[in-house]
Amino acid sequence: MATIVGTDASDTLRGTDEKDHLWALAGNDDLDGGAGNDFLVGGSGDDVLSSSSGFDEFTGGDGNDRLAFTGVGGAARGGDGVDTLVVDLSATADAFTLNGANGHARFGDPAVGANHLYFVDIERLNLTTGSGNDEIIATNFTQINVHAGAGNDRVEGGNGNDLVSGGDGRDVLFGGEGNDELHGDGGDDHVDGGNGNDQVFGDAGDDSLAGGRGDDQIDGGDGDDNINGGDGSDSLGGGNGDDTIKGGIGNDLLFGEDGADHLLGGAGDDRFYGGAGDDHIEGGEGNDFLQSAIGYQGEGYDVLDGGDGDDVLIDGSEEYYMGGNAQMHGGAGNDSLSLYSTEGQIGTLDGGEGYDKADLHFHATPENFVFDAASYSTIEDFRISVITGYKGVELYGADGNDYFVSLDTYKGGPSGDDVMDGRGGDDVLLGGTGDDHLIGGDGDDSLDADYGGGSMYGTMADILEGGNGNDTLDGGFEADTLDGGSGADILKGGSGADTFIWNYSDVSADNSTDRITDFATDSGDVISFWNFASGNATGIHDYESFIAASHDTQGGVYVSFDGDTNGIFIENISMADLSPDDVAFA
Repeated sequence: MATIVGTDASDTLRGTDEKDHLWALAGNDDLDGGAGNDFLVGGSGDDVLSSSSGFDEFTGGDGNDRLAFTGVGGAARGGDGVDTLVVDLSATADAFTLNGANGHARFGDPAVGANHLYFVDIERLNLTTGSGNDEIIATNFTQINVHAGAGNDRVEGGNGNDLVSGGDGRDVLFGGEGNDELHGDGGDDHVDGGNGNDQVFGDAGDDSLAGGRGDDQIDGGDGDDNINGGDGSDSLGGGNGDDTIKGGIGNDLLFGEDGADHLLGGAGDDRFYGGAGDDHIEGGEGNDFLQSAIGYQGEGYDVLDGGDGDDVLIDGSEEYYMGGNAQMHGGAGNDSLSLYSTEGQIGTLDGGEGYDKADLHFHATPENFVFDAASYSTIEDFRISVITGYKGVELYGADGNDYFVSLDTYKGGPSGDDVMDGRGGDDVLLGGTGDDHLIGGDGDDSLDADYGGGSMYGTMADILEGGNGNDTLDGGFEADTLDGGSGADILKGGSGADTFIWNYSDVSADNSTDRITDFATDSGDVISFWNFASGNATGIHDYESFIAASHDTQGGVYVSFDGDTNGIFIENISMADLSPDDVAFA
Protein backbone atom coordinates (compact mmCIF):
# COMPACT_ATOMS: atom_id res chain seq x y z
CA MET A 1 0.00 0.00 0.00
CA ALA A 2 1.35 3.40 -0.95
CA THR A 3 0.32 6.95 -0.13
CA ILE A 4 1.40 9.38 -2.82
CA VAL A 5 0.96 13.13 -2.39
CA GLY A 6 1.44 15.56 -5.24
CA THR A 7 2.48 19.19 -5.31
CA ASP A 8 0.73 22.43 -6.18
CA ALA A 9 1.92 21.94 -9.75
CA SER A 10 0.26 19.77 -12.42
CA ASP A 11 1.35 16.28 -11.38
CA THR A 12 1.16 12.79 -12.87
CA LEU A 13 0.57 10.28 -10.09
CA ARG A 14 0.61 6.51 -10.54
CA GLY A 15 -0.21 3.90 -7.93
CA THR A 16 1.15 0.40 -7.34
CA ASP A 17 -0.50 -2.99 -7.56
CA GLU A 18 -1.64 -2.55 -3.97
CA LYS A 19 -4.35 -0.48 -2.36
CA ASP A 20 -3.02 3.05 -2.79
CA HIS A 21 -3.96 6.58 -1.70
CA LEU A 22 -3.19 9.32 -4.23
CA TRP A 23 -3.56 13.01 -3.24
CA ALA A 24 -3.02 15.52 -6.04
CA LEU A 25 -3.41 18.90 -4.23
CA ALA A 26 -3.47 21.92 -6.61
CA GLY A 27 -2.83 21.87 -10.38
CA ASN A 28 -4.31 20.03 -13.34
CA ASP A 29 -3.32 16.52 -12.37
CA ASP A 30 -3.41 13.04 -13.94
CA LEU A 31 -4.02 10.20 -11.46
CA ASP A 32 -4.17 6.43 -12.03
CA GLY A 33 -4.22 4.08 -9.06
CA GLY A 34 -3.20 1.01 -11.03
CA ALA A 35 -4.20 -2.44 -9.73
CA GLY A 36 -5.94 -2.75 -6.39
CA ASN A 37 -8.80 -0.93 -4.74
CA ASP A 38 -7.45 2.62 -4.68
CA PHE A 39 -8.50 5.97 -3.23
CA LEU A 40 -7.79 9.01 -5.45
CA VAL A 41 -8.29 12.70 -4.65
CA GLY A 42 -7.80 15.29 -7.37
CA GLY A 43 -7.75 18.40 -5.21
CA SER A 44 -8.17 21.77 -6.86
CA GLY A 45 -7.67 22.06 -10.62
CA ASP A 46 -9.02 20.30 -13.69
CA ASP A 47 -7.96 16.73 -12.95
CA VAL A 48 -8.19 13.34 -14.68
CA LEU A 49 -8.72 10.32 -12.42
CA SER A 50 -8.59 6.91 -14.13
CA SER A 51 -9.31 3.32 -13.16
CA SER A 52 -9.06 0.12 -15.19
CA SER A 53 -8.51 -2.40 -12.40
CA GLY A 54 -10.02 -2.88 -8.98
CA PHE A 55 -12.78 -0.98 -7.23
CA ASP A 56 -11.49 2.56 -6.89
CA GLU A 57 -12.97 5.56 -5.12
CA PHE A 58 -12.55 9.00 -6.70
CA THR A 59 -13.00 12.50 -5.32
CA GLY A 60 -12.49 15.17 -7.95
CA GLY A 61 -12.40 18.20 -5.66
CA ASP A 62 -12.55 21.72 -7.03
CA GLY A 63 -12.35 22.19 -10.79
CA ASN A 64 -13.73 20.55 -13.92
CA ASP A 65 -12.65 16.95 -13.46
CA ARG A 66 -12.86 13.74 -15.53
CA LEU A 67 -13.52 10.59 -13.52
CA ALA A 68 -12.89 7.63 -15.84
CA PHE A 69 -13.67 3.93 -15.37
CA THR A 70 -12.68 1.38 -18.03
CA GLY A 71 -14.29 -2.04 -17.67
CA VAL A 72 -14.64 -1.73 -13.90
CA GLY A 73 -16.94 -0.38 -11.22
CA GLY A 74 -16.14 2.04 -8.46
CA ALA A 75 -17.32 5.20 -6.73
CA ALA A 76 -16.99 8.80 -7.91
CA ARG A 77 -17.63 12.14 -6.22
CA GLY A 78 -17.23 15.10 -8.50
CA GLY A 79 -17.06 17.98 -6.07
CA ASP A 80 -17.23 21.60 -7.16
CA GLY A 81 -17.02 22.43 -10.86
CA VAL A 82 -18.43 20.81 -13.99
CA ASP A 83 -17.36 17.19 -13.66
CA THR A 84 -17.63 14.36 -16.20
CA LEU A 85 -18.12 10.69 -15.45
CA VAL A 86 -16.42 8.63 -18.18
CA VAL A 87 -17.37 4.95 -18.44
CA ASP A 88 -16.01 2.58 -21.11
CA LEU A 89 -17.58 -0.89 -21.17
CA SER A 90 -17.19 -1.44 -24.92
CA ALA A 91 -15.25 -4.66 -24.38
CA THR A 92 -18.02 -6.36 -22.38
CA ALA A 93 -21.13 -8.22 -23.49
CA ASP A 94 -22.93 -7.45 -20.23
CA ALA A 95 -26.09 -5.41 -20.02
CA PHE A 96 -25.46 -2.02 -18.42
CA THR A 97 -28.04 -0.26 -16.27
CA LEU A 98 -27.68 3.34 -15.09
CA ASN A 99 -30.08 5.47 -13.07
CA GLY A 100 -28.75 8.97 -12.81
CA ALA A 101 -31.27 10.09 -10.21
CA ASN A 102 -30.11 7.33 -7.84
CA GLY A 103 -26.44 7.83 -8.63
CA HIS A 104 -26.00 4.16 -9.38
CA ALA A 105 -25.06 1.90 -12.30
CA ARG A 106 -24.28 -1.77 -12.64
CA PHE A 107 -23.31 -4.38 -15.21
CA GLY A 108 -22.90 -8.13 -15.29
CA ASP A 109 -23.77 -10.13 -12.17
CA PRO A 110 -25.35 -7.73 -9.65
CA ALA A 111 -24.17 -9.97 -6.80
CA VAL A 112 -20.57 -9.02 -7.58
CA GLY A 113 -19.76 -5.78 -5.80
CA ALA A 114 -17.10 -4.78 -8.30
CA ASN A 115 -19.78 -4.59 -11.00
CA HIS A 116 -21.41 -1.57 -9.38
CA LEU A 117 -20.67 2.09 -9.98
CA TYR A 118 -21.75 4.85 -7.59
CA PHE A 119 -21.55 8.55 -8.31
CA VAL A 120 -22.57 11.92 -6.87
CA ASP A 121 -22.04 15.59 -7.79
CA ILE A 122 -21.51 14.66 -11.46
CA GLU A 123 -22.79 17.00 -14.19
CA ARG A 124 -21.83 15.21 -17.41
CA LEU A 125 -21.74 11.62 -18.62
CA ASN A 126 -19.51 10.13 -21.32
CA LEU A 127 -20.49 6.48 -21.74
CA THR A 128 -19.68 3.64 -24.15
CA THR A 129 -21.31 0.25 -23.60
CA GLY A 130 -20.88 -3.16 -25.18
CA SER A 131 -23.25 -5.59 -26.87
CA GLY A 132 -25.71 -6.07 -24.02
CA ASN A 133 -29.24 -4.71 -23.74
CA ASP A 134 -28.62 -1.49 -21.84
CA GLU A 135 -30.93 0.83 -19.92
CA ILE A 136 -29.48 4.28 -19.34
CA ILE A 137 -31.67 6.82 -17.53
CA ALA A 138 -29.48 9.89 -17.56
CA THR A 139 -32.09 12.58 -17.01
CA ASN A 140 -30.26 14.28 -14.13
CA PHE A 141 -27.09 15.06 -16.12
CA THR A 142 -26.65 18.45 -17.77
CA GLN A 143 -25.07 16.81 -20.83
CA ILE A 144 -24.44 13.25 -21.98
CA ASN A 145 -22.39 11.60 -24.72
CA VAL A 146 -23.55 7.99 -24.97
CA HIS A 147 -22.74 5.26 -27.47
CA ALA A 148 -24.85 2.30 -26.46
CA GLY A 149 -23.19 -0.28 -28.69
CA ALA A 150 -24.93 -3.39 -29.99
CA GLY A 151 -28.03 -4.68 -28.24
CA ASN A 152 -31.57 -3.46 -27.71
CA ASP A 153 -30.84 -0.34 -25.69
CA ARG A 154 -32.85 2.39 -23.96
CA VAL A 155 -31.28 5.80 -23.39
CA GLU A 156 -32.94 8.86 -21.85
CA GLY A 157 -31.09 12.17 -21.93
CA GLY A 158 -31.48 15.16 -19.66
CA ASN A 159 -31.82 18.90 -20.03
CA GLY A 160 -28.57 19.53 -21.87
CA ASN A 161 -27.33 19.23 -25.44
CA ASP A 162 -26.87 15.48 -25.64
CA LEU A 163 -25.15 13.21 -28.16
CA VAL A 164 -26.53 9.66 -28.26
CA SER A 165 -26.05 6.75 -30.66
CA GLY A 166 -27.92 3.51 -30.19
CA GLY A 167 -25.62 1.18 -32.09
CA ASP A 168 -26.98 -2.01 -33.63
CA GLY A 169 -30.21 -3.40 -32.25
CA ARG A 170 -33.75 -2.15 -31.63
CA ASP A 171 -33.05 0.94 -29.57
CA VAL A 172 -35.24 3.49 -27.79
CA LEU A 173 -33.62 6.93 -27.48
CA PHE A 174 -35.03 10.05 -25.81
CA GLY A 175 -33.14 13.32 -26.01
CA GLY A 176 -35.15 15.22 -23.42
CA GLU A 177 -34.64 18.97 -23.17
CA GLY A 178 -31.84 20.68 -25.05
CA ASN A 179 -30.49 20.68 -28.58
CA ASP A 180 -29.69 17.00 -28.96
CA GLU A 181 -28.10 14.82 -31.65
CA LEU A 182 -29.48 11.29 -31.71
CA HIS A 183 -28.46 8.38 -33.98
CA GLY A 184 -30.47 5.18 -34.14
CA ASP A 185 -27.74 3.37 -36.10
CA GLY A 186 -28.64 -0.17 -37.23
CA GLY A 187 -31.95 -1.76 -36.27
CA ASP A 188 -35.58 -0.68 -36.08
CA ASP A 189 -35.26 2.18 -33.61
CA HIS A 190 -37.54 4.60 -31.80
CA VAL A 191 -35.86 7.99 -31.46
CA ASP A 192 -37.44 11.08 -29.87
CA GLY A 193 -35.52 14.34 -29.72
CA GLY A 194 -37.78 15.92 -27.11
CA ASN A 195 -37.90 19.68 -26.64
CA GLY A 196 -35.16 21.71 -28.30
CA ASN A 197 -33.67 22.09 -31.76
CA ASP A 198 -32.64 18.48 -32.28
CA GLN A 199 -30.88 16.45 -34.96
CA VAL A 200 -32.33 12.95 -35.29
CA PHE A 201 -30.93 10.23 -37.56
CA GLY A 202 -32.66 6.90 -38.04
CA ASP A 203 -29.86 5.37 -40.13
CA ALA A 204 -30.55 1.76 -41.23
CA GLY A 205 -33.79 0.06 -40.24
CA ASP A 206 -37.51 0.81 -40.13
CA ASP A 207 -37.39 3.61 -37.59
CA SER A 208 -39.89 5.73 -35.68
CA LEU A 209 -38.45 9.24 -35.35
CA ALA A 210 -39.87 12.29 -33.58
CA GLY A 211 -38.46 15.77 -33.26
CA GLY A 212 -40.64 17.05 -30.45
CA ARG A 213 -41.01 20.75 -29.82
CA GLY A 214 -38.37 22.88 -31.54
CA ASP A 215 -36.82 23.41 -34.97
CA ASP A 216 -35.58 19.90 -35.68
CA GLN A 217 -33.64 18.13 -38.44
CA ILE A 218 -34.59 14.50 -39.02
CA ASP A 219 -33.11 12.04 -41.53
CA GLY A 220 -34.74 8.64 -41.77
CA GLY A 221 -31.89 6.95 -43.63
CA ASP A 222 -32.45 3.49 -45.10
CA GLY A 223 -35.68 1.67 -44.30
CA ASP A 224 -39.40 2.37 -44.13
CA ASP A 225 -39.48 5.12 -41.51
CA ASN A 226 -42.21 6.94 -39.61
CA ILE A 227 -41.16 10.55 -38.98
CA ASN A 228 -42.96 13.24 -36.97
CA GLY A 229 -41.43 16.68 -36.74
CA GLY A 230 -43.71 17.95 -33.96
CA ASP A 231 -44.02 21.64 -33.15
CA GLY A 232 -41.52 23.98 -34.78
CA SER A 233 -40.06 24.65 -38.21
CA ASP A 234 -38.54 21.28 -39.00
CA SER A 235 -36.45 19.82 -41.85
CA LEU A 236 -37.46 16.21 -42.43
CA GLY A 237 -35.98 13.72 -44.91
CA GLY A 238 -37.15 10.16 -45.42
CA GLY A 239 -34.06 8.76 -47.14
CA ASN A 240 -34.36 5.41 -48.90
CA GLY A 241 -37.54 3.46 -48.27
CA ASP A 242 -41.29 3.94 -48.13
CA ASP A 243 -41.56 6.61 -45.46
CA THR A 244 -44.37 8.42 -43.67
CA ILE A 245 -43.38 11.97 -42.75
CA LYS A 246 -45.50 14.39 -40.70
CA GLY A 247 -44.43 17.99 -40.33
CA GLY A 248 -46.70 18.93 -37.44
CA ILE A 249 -47.21 22.55 -36.40
CA GLY A 250 -44.77 25.03 -37.96
CA ASN A 251 -43.27 25.93 -41.31
CA ASP A 252 -41.65 22.63 -42.21
CA LEU A 253 -39.43 21.33 -45.02
CA LEU A 254 -40.18 17.72 -46.02
CA PHE A 255 -38.18 15.52 -48.42
CA GLY A 256 -39.54 12.12 -49.39
CA GLU A 257 -36.40 11.13 -51.33
CA ASP A 258 -36.32 7.54 -52.67
CA GLY A 259 -39.32 5.28 -52.16
CA ALA A 260 -43.11 5.53 -52.11
CA ASP A 261 -43.48 8.16 -49.41
CA HIS A 262 -46.43 9.78 -47.63
CA LEU A 263 -45.77 13.39 -46.62
CA LEU A 264 -48.19 15.35 -44.42
CA GLY A 265 -47.58 18.98 -43.56
CA GLY A 266 -50.05 19.84 -40.83
CA ALA A 267 -50.47 23.48 -39.80
CA GLY A 268 -47.99 26.01 -41.19
CA ASP A 269 -46.52 27.07 -44.52
CA ASP A 270 -44.67 23.91 -45.52
CA ARG A 271 -42.44 22.93 -48.45
CA PHE A 272 -42.52 19.39 -49.86
CA TYR A 273 -40.28 17.54 -52.31
CA GLY A 274 -41.39 14.00 -53.10
CA GLY A 275 -38.33 12.58 -54.84
CA ALA A 276 -38.28 9.27 -56.70
CA GLY A 277 -41.16 6.84 -56.17
CA ASP A 278 -44.94 7.02 -55.99
CA ASP A 279 -45.42 9.71 -53.35
CA HIS A 280 -48.52 11.09 -51.65
CA ILE A 281 -48.11 14.66 -50.43
CA GLU A 282 -50.72 16.46 -48.30
CA GLY A 283 -50.11 20.11 -47.55
CA GLY A 284 -52.71 20.53 -44.83
CA GLU A 285 -53.33 24.00 -43.43
CA GLY A 286 -51.22 26.93 -44.56
CA ASN A 287 -49.79 28.25 -47.81
CA ASP A 288 -47.76 25.24 -48.90
CA PHE A 289 -45.29 24.42 -51.70
CA LEU A 290 -45.52 20.88 -53.10
CA GLN A 291 -43.17 19.48 -55.77
CA SER A 292 -43.06 15.89 -56.93
CA ALA A 293 -39.27 15.87 -57.46
CA ILE A 294 -36.12 18.00 -57.53
CA GLY A 295 -34.00 17.82 -60.68
CA TYR A 296 -33.50 14.45 -62.30
CA GLN A 297 -34.78 12.18 -59.54
CA GLY A 298 -37.13 10.15 -61.69
CA GLU A 299 -40.88 10.42 -61.56
CA GLY A 300 -43.51 8.28 -59.97
CA TYR A 301 -47.27 8.35 -59.91
CA ASP A 302 -47.57 11.02 -57.26
CA VAL A 303 -50.57 12.57 -55.52
CA LEU A 304 -50.20 16.23 -54.54
CA ASP A 305 -52.98 17.61 -52.32
CA GLY A 306 -52.54 21.21 -51.25
CA GLY A 307 -55.30 21.29 -48.65
CA ASP A 308 -56.38 24.62 -47.18
CA GLY A 309 -54.43 27.75 -48.09
CA ASP A 310 -52.93 29.36 -51.17
CA ASP A 311 -50.71 26.51 -52.33
CA VAL A 312 -48.16 25.94 -55.11
CA LEU A 313 -48.15 22.45 -56.66
CA ILE A 314 -45.47 21.38 -59.16
CA ASP A 315 -45.21 18.10 -61.05
CA GLY A 316 -41.77 17.65 -62.58
CA SER A 317 -39.06 20.29 -62.60
CA GLU A 318 -37.90 23.10 -64.85
CA GLU A 319 -34.55 21.38 -65.43
CA TYR A 320 -36.06 18.00 -66.35
CA TYR A 321 -39.48 17.55 -67.92
CA MET A 322 -40.31 14.36 -66.03
CA GLY A 323 -43.86 15.22 -64.92
CA GLY A 324 -47.23 14.24 -66.27
CA ASN A 325 -48.19 11.33 -64.04
CA ALA A 326 -49.26 13.17 -60.91
CA GLN A 327 -52.67 13.87 -59.48
CA MET A 328 -52.69 17.52 -58.39
CA HIS A 329 -55.48 18.76 -56.12
CA GLY A 330 -55.23 22.35 -54.98
CA GLY A 331 -57.91 22.15 -52.31
CA ALA A 332 -59.39 25.27 -50.73
CA GLY A 333 -57.59 28.55 -51.46
CA ASN A 334 -56.11 30.36 -54.45
CA ASP A 335 -53.70 27.75 -55.75
CA SER A 336 -51.09 27.53 -58.51
CA LEU A 337 -50.58 24.21 -60.33
CA SER A 338 -47.48 23.76 -62.52
CA LEU A 339 -46.60 20.88 -64.81
CA TYR A 340 -43.38 20.05 -66.69
CA SER A 341 -44.35 17.19 -68.97
CA THR A 342 -43.07 15.10 -71.85
CA GLU A 343 -45.18 13.51 -74.59
CA GLY A 344 -48.27 15.49 -73.63
CA GLN A 345 -48.89 13.68 -70.34
CA ILE A 346 -51.04 15.68 -67.95
CA GLY A 347 -52.31 13.51 -65.11
CA THR A 348 -55.02 15.12 -62.95
CA LEU A 349 -55.47 18.89 -62.56
CA ASP A 350 -57.97 19.95 -59.90
CA GLY A 351 -57.80 23.45 -58.52
CA GLY A 352 -60.48 22.91 -55.90
CA GLU A 353 -62.14 25.86 -54.22
CA GLY A 354 -60.76 29.35 -54.80
CA TYR A 355 -59.31 31.22 -57.79
CA ASP A 356 -56.74 28.80 -59.16
CA LYS A 357 -54.13 28.99 -61.92
CA ALA A 358 -52.36 26.34 -63.98
CA ASP A 359 -48.91 26.79 -65.54
CA LEU A 360 -48.29 23.93 -67.97
CA HIS A 361 -45.05 23.32 -69.89
CA PHE A 362 -44.89 20.60 -72.55
CA HIS A 363 -41.84 19.05 -74.18
CA ALA A 364 -41.91 16.54 -77.06
CA THR A 365 -45.68 16.67 -77.51
CA PRO A 366 -47.25 14.09 -79.84
CA GLU A 367 -48.59 15.05 -83.25
CA ASN A 368 -51.94 16.87 -83.17
CA PHE A 369 -51.73 17.38 -79.41
CA VAL A 370 -54.93 18.99 -78.07
CA PHE A 371 -55.41 20.76 -74.75
CA ASP A 372 -58.82 22.16 -73.81
CA ALA A 373 -58.90 24.30 -70.67
CA ALA A 374 -62.68 24.02 -70.53
CA SER A 375 -62.22 20.41 -69.40
CA TYR A 376 -60.79 21.72 -66.13
CA SER A 377 -63.67 23.59 -64.54
CA THR A 378 -61.92 24.16 -61.19
CA ILE A 379 -59.07 26.18 -62.72
CA GLU A 380 -59.65 29.79 -63.72
CA ASP A 381 -56.46 30.86 -65.53
CA PHE A 382 -54.06 28.87 -67.70
CA ARG A 383 -50.51 29.57 -68.81
CA ILE A 384 -49.40 26.99 -71.37
CA SER A 385 -46.14 26.67 -73.28
CA VAL A 386 -45.18 24.03 -75.83
CA ILE A 387 -41.40 23.95 -76.10
CA THR A 388 -40.81 21.08 -78.53
CA GLY A 389 -42.92 18.40 -80.14
CA TYR A 390 -44.65 17.30 -83.30
CA LYS A 391 -46.76 19.63 -85.39
CA GLY A 392 -50.45 20.33 -85.05
CA VAL A 393 -50.81 21.63 -81.50
CA GLU A 394 -54.29 22.86 -80.51
CA LEU A 395 -54.73 24.90 -77.32
CA TYR A 396 -58.15 26.05 -76.14
CA GLY A 397 -58.72 28.38 -73.21
CA ALA A 398 -61.68 28.79 -70.90
CA ASP A 399 -63.26 31.85 -69.28
CA GLY A 400 -60.14 32.97 -67.39
CA ASN A 401 -57.07 35.00 -68.33
CA ASP A 402 -54.96 32.54 -70.31
CA TYR A 403 -51.40 32.68 -71.64
CA PHE A 404 -50.51 30.31 -74.49
CA VAL A 405 -47.14 30.03 -76.23
CA SER A 406 -45.92 27.46 -78.75
CA LEU A 407 -42.25 27.84 -79.63
CA ASP A 408 -42.57 25.05 -82.18
CA THR A 409 -39.20 23.36 -82.37
CA TYR A 410 -40.84 20.46 -84.13
CA LYS A 411 -39.65 16.94 -84.76
CA GLY A 412 -42.29 15.85 -87.25
CA GLY A 413 -41.95 18.42 -89.99
CA PRO A 414 -40.71 21.88 -90.92
CA SER A 415 -43.43 23.78 -89.08
CA GLY A 416 -46.08 23.52 -86.42
CA ASP A 417 -49.52 24.58 -87.59
CA ASP A 418 -51.09 25.45 -84.26
CA VAL A 419 -54.56 26.46 -83.16
CA MET A 420 -54.99 28.58 -80.04
CA ASP A 421 -58.37 29.77 -78.82
CA GLY A 422 -58.38 31.92 -75.70
CA ARG A 423 -62.17 31.99 -75.34
CA GLY A 424 -63.17 34.14 -72.35
CA GLY A 425 -60.83 36.31 -70.30
CA ASP A 426 -57.87 38.56 -71.05
CA ASP A 427 -55.60 36.14 -72.91
CA VAL A 428 -52.09 36.14 -74.34
CA LEU A 429 -51.56 33.81 -77.33
CA LEU A 430 -48.04 33.39 -78.74
CA GLY A 431 -47.77 31.27 -81.87
CA GLY A 432 -44.12 30.71 -82.76
CA THR A 433 -43.21 29.16 -86.12
CA GLY A 434 -45.73 27.57 -88.43
CA ASP A 435 -49.05 28.61 -89.96
CA ASP A 436 -50.90 29.34 -86.74
CA HIS A 437 -54.52 30.21 -86.05
CA LEU A 438 -54.93 32.40 -82.97
CA ILE A 439 -58.38 33.30 -81.64
CA GLY A 440 -58.64 35.67 -78.70
CA GLY A 441 -62.33 35.25 -77.91
CA ASP A 442 -63.96 37.48 -75.30
CA GLY A 443 -61.76 39.79 -73.26
CA ASP A 444 -58.84 42.12 -73.93
CA ASP A 445 -56.41 39.76 -75.66
CA SER A 446 -52.88 39.92 -77.02
CA LEU A 447 -52.02 37.71 -80.02
CA ASP A 448 -48.50 37.31 -81.43
CA ALA A 449 -48.25 34.75 -84.24
CA ASP A 450 -44.44 34.55 -84.48
CA TYR A 451 -43.34 34.86 -80.87
CA GLY A 452 -39.57 34.67 -80.56
CA GLY A 453 -38.92 35.78 -84.15
CA GLY A 454 -37.04 33.89 -86.83
CA SER A 455 -38.35 32.72 -90.20
CA MET A 456 -36.53 29.47 -90.78
CA TYR A 457 -39.59 27.26 -91.26
CA GLY A 458 -42.48 27.50 -93.75
CA THR A 459 -44.45 30.55 -94.86
CA MET A 460 -46.00 31.15 -91.45
CA ALA A 461 -49.22 32.50 -92.93
CA ASP A 462 -51.00 33.00 -89.62
CA ILE A 463 -54.62 33.79 -88.81
CA LEU A 464 -55.31 36.01 -85.81
CA GLU A 465 -58.83 36.67 -84.51
CA GLY A 466 -59.23 39.05 -81.59
CA GLY A 467 -62.91 38.47 -80.85
CA ASN A 468 -64.70 40.69 -78.35
CA GLY A 469 -62.66 43.13 -76.29
CA ASN A 470 -59.77 45.51 -76.78
CA ASP A 471 -57.21 43.23 -78.40
CA THR A 472 -53.62 43.47 -79.60
CA LEU A 473 -52.68 41.36 -82.65
CA ASP A 474 -49.18 40.88 -84.09
CA GLY A 475 -48.82 38.74 -87.20
CA GLY A 476 -45.04 38.60 -87.31
CA PHE A 477 -43.33 37.28 -90.43
CA GLU A 478 -44.91 36.60 -93.81
CA ALA A 479 -48.52 36.94 -95.03
CA ASP A 480 -50.94 36.97 -92.10
CA THR A 481 -54.67 37.53 -91.67
CA LEU A 482 -55.72 39.74 -88.74
CA ASP A 483 -59.31 40.24 -87.56
CA GLY A 484 -59.62 42.34 -84.43
CA GLY A 485 -63.33 41.70 -83.95
CA SER A 486 -65.29 44.12 -81.80
CA GLY A 487 -63.60 46.53 -79.41
CA ALA A 488 -60.74 49.01 -79.72
CA ASP A 489 -58.07 46.80 -81.27
CA ILE A 490 -54.42 47.31 -82.20
CA LEU A 491 -53.27 45.39 -85.29
CA LYS A 492 -49.70 44.89 -86.46
CA GLY A 493 -49.22 42.73 -89.51
CA GLY A 494 -45.45 42.48 -89.40
CA SER A 495 -43.48 41.72 -92.54
CA GLY A 496 -45.25 40.17 -95.52
CA ALA A 497 -48.47 40.90 -97.40
CA ASP A 498 -50.99 41.01 -94.57
CA THR A 499 -54.78 41.19 -94.66
CA PHE A 500 -56.66 43.26 -92.05
CA ILE A 501 -60.33 42.29 -91.76
CA TRP A 502 -63.31 44.35 -90.59
CA ASN A 503 -66.63 42.53 -90.42
CA TYR A 504 -69.77 44.62 -90.68
CA SER A 505 -71.43 42.82 -87.77
CA ASP A 506 -68.58 43.91 -85.48
CA VAL A 507 -68.50 47.47 -86.79
CA SER A 508 -72.25 48.06 -86.58
CA ALA A 509 -72.35 46.92 -82.94
CA ASP A 510 -69.26 48.88 -81.95
CA ASN A 511 -68.26 52.44 -81.14
CA SER A 512 -64.49 52.38 -80.92
CA THR A 513 -61.39 53.15 -82.92
CA ASP A 514 -59.11 50.39 -84.16
CA ARG A 515 -55.47 50.99 -85.09
CA ILE A 516 -53.21 49.52 -87.78
CA THR A 517 -49.65 50.31 -86.75
CA ASP A 518 -47.65 49.13 -89.78
CA PHE A 519 -49.84 49.22 -92.92
CA ALA A 520 -47.52 49.12 -95.94
CA THR A 521 -49.03 50.17 -99.27
CA ASP A 522 -46.03 48.89 -101.21
CA SER A 523 -45.82 45.37 -99.75
CA GLY A 524 -49.25 43.95 -100.54
CA ASP A 525 -51.11 44.77 -97.32
CA VAL A 526 -54.89 44.88 -97.76
CA ILE A 527 -57.78 46.20 -95.66
CA SER A 528 -60.67 43.82 -96.29
CA PHE A 529 -64.28 44.77 -95.52
CA TRP A 530 -66.64 41.82 -95.06
CA ASN A 531 -70.40 42.03 -95.57
CA PHE A 532 -70.36 45.79 -96.22
CA ALA A 533 -73.22 45.70 -98.75
CA SER A 534 -74.38 48.75 -100.67
CA GLY A 535 -76.64 50.91 -98.54
CA ASN A 536 -75.20 49.84 -95.19
CA ALA A 537 -75.10 52.32 -92.30
CA THR A 538 -71.40 53.13 -92.75
CA GLY A 539 -71.77 54.11 -96.37
CA ILE A 540 -68.63 52.12 -97.22
CA HIS A 541 -69.07 49.44 -99.87
CA ASP A 542 -66.35 50.11 -102.49
CA TYR A 543 -63.06 51.95 -102.92
CA GLU A 544 -64.68 55.31 -103.71
CA SER A 545 -66.90 55.22 -100.62
CA PHE A 546 -63.89 54.13 -98.57
CA ILE A 547 -61.95 57.20 -99.73
CA ALA A 548 -64.97 59.40 -99.03
CA ALA A 549 -65.07 58.17 -95.43
CA SER A 550 -61.34 58.75 -94.94
CA HIS A 551 -59.22 61.80 -94.24
CA ASP A 552 -55.68 62.74 -93.32
CA THR A 553 -55.04 63.43 -89.67
CA GLN A 554 -52.00 63.84 -87.50
CA GLY A 555 -49.93 60.67 -87.73
CA GLY A 556 -51.95 58.88 -90.39
CA VAL A 557 -55.32 58.35 -92.06
CA TYR A 558 -58.62 58.05 -90.19
CA VAL A 559 -61.46 55.98 -91.72
CA SER A 560 -64.80 56.76 -90.07
CA PHE A 561 -67.71 54.32 -89.99
CA ASP A 562 -70.14 56.79 -88.42
CA GLY A 563 -68.62 60.21 -89.02
CA ASP A 564 -67.27 60.17 -85.46
CA THR A 565 -65.22 57.83 -83.25
CA ASN A 566 -66.20 54.46 -84.71
CA GLY A 567 -63.50 53.74 -87.27
CA ILE A 568 -59.94 52.81 -88.18
CA PHE A 569 -56.76 54.82 -87.61
CA ILE A 570 -54.05 53.78 -90.11
CA GLU A 571 -50.74 55.01 -88.75
CA ASN A 572 -47.85 56.55 -90.69
CA ILE A 573 -49.51 56.91 -94.13
CA SER A 574 -51.42 59.62 -95.98
CA MET A 575 -54.40 59.65 -98.32
CA ALA A 576 -51.99 60.10 -101.22
CA ASP A 577 -50.43 56.73 -100.44
CA LEU A 578 -53.68 54.79 -100.87
CA SER A 579 -54.82 53.00 -104.01
CA PRO A 580 -57.58 50.55 -104.97
CA ASP A 581 -55.07 47.73 -104.41
CA ASP A 582 -55.07 48.51 -100.69
CA VAL A 583 -58.77 47.76 -100.17
CA ALA A 584 -60.91 44.68 -100.77
CA PHE A 585 -64.58 43.86 -100.24
CA ALA A 586 -66.07 40.45 -99.59
